[in-house]
Amino acid sequence: MMKPEKPYKLALIAALGPNNELGLDNQLLWHISEDLRHFKTMTMGSVLLMGRKTFLSLKKPLPGRINIMLSRSDVTLEQGLELAARHIREQDPVLQPTLEQLPKGTLPTVYVIGGEQIYRQTLQMADVLYITHVQAPLPEGGADVFFPEIDPTIWQETARTDHESGATFPYPFSFVTYERRAIGE
Repeated sequence: MMKPEKPYKLALIAALGPNNELGLDNQLLWHISEDLRHFKTMTMGSVLLMGRKTFLSLKKPLPGRINIMLSRSDVTLEQGLELAARHIREQDPVLQPTLEQLPKGTLPTVYVIGGEQIYRQTLQMADVLYITHVQAPLPEGGADVFFPEIDPTIWQETARTDHESGATFPYPFSFVTYERRAIGE
């Protein structure tokens, strides 16, 4: 029996160092204002799935989005995905403006925003990756959290915007979209 089609597109969104570094001590490695604006633009009016540590690092839920915290004991990944689907099916008021703007036949996006374990659990289910590749030295202490390897036999780069630096960030970074390759591609 085939599984029913999910009512959303699943996207992972993250900022990574050259070796897939994500964070240190439950904090982002860099603060790039352009990346934070990009994240806000991409995720506003959407459902966000995150692990407990990521949720706690935010201090409060991100406004204008449905925030779902996953954990091993309270809300599992499967329950979180079902909650996301329910918010979309019931056209939650937070999502309504985004849902109304989607072209006919387009699925709304559920974003996975971290941390490492949630990324690892959802990568094989994801439809698209929105990655900010940062070419900057790591802060003192390096990184203790990493994004899983992006396998080029599975993921194809479909869009890229390169930046030599940011307004207050002196290093290059790129916004890159990866889409899952079609089987046999």
